[in-house]
Amino acid sequence: MKKLLSVFSLIFLFSACEQEPESLQFLNYSVERSANNCDPETEKCSFIDLNFPVASGTKTREKEINKEIENHLSYILGYEDEPNIESVEAMADIFIQNYEKTKKDFPGYNTPWEATIYSEITYESDKLVSIQFDSEVFEGGAHGYSSVTWLNFNPETGAIYSQDELFTEDFKAFVEKRFRKEQGVPEGESINSTGLLFENDEFQLPQNIGFSSTKVMLYYNAYEIAAYADGPYRMEFDQSEISEYIKLEL
Repeated sequence: MKKLLSVFSLIFLFSACEQEPESLQFLNYSVERSANNCDPETEKCSFIDLNFPVASGTKTREKEINKEIENHLSYILGYEDEPNIESVEAMADIFIQNYEKTKKDFPGYNTPWEATIYSEITYESDKLVSIQFDSEVFEGGAHGYSSVTWLNFNPETGAIYSQDELFTEDFKAFVEKRFRKEQGVPEGESINSTGLLFENDEFQLPQNIGFSSTKVMLYYNAYEIAAYADGPYRMEFDQSEISEYIKLEL
């Protein structure tokens, strides 16, 4: 009887191991282009430099993650409505082509365009993969645009977590109280009473929230809640400080 139980135990153990999802593996990938093959390191010229992680593998979750990363790069570059862009390489080519077209349409135009996006995994576990994107894009005009954004993935499915899946309803009120204190917005006063630009005069969590091994970062990019001149606004919380508001077990 003991031998029979041992056999069943082994079968159960092997079955459990087979059902455990394989951990994700990421590779660093980069795409670089420059006008007329110039060298941005030694001369002033138009270039684009994209660095981002790629989930290796052919399963549905890896494909989903890579598609979302590619879509996000497209969004940062302002190409989300371009129907014929099928790869990150194509995005880089179009950036340089658009510059060359502008230069052709306006003789004498010699202002270089620059785009750099550097991405890194700031948190990774079997429950969450958080990827940060630091971006700077300049396509002429008075100034360029810098941003910090995050994508938070469910590593089991490859889907992006919504904020409702990551945080409890009370998290917003907790952050607003800290935000008002740091920004000098009196309690009882409108959130925009000091010149902020929240839509409908109602406090909102930022679109971009990311995770590190010990912290949770909240980031309002320029233009989101204030004038461009006021720049971005960042808040950080220790995970232990807000653990009651985090739905995942990190």
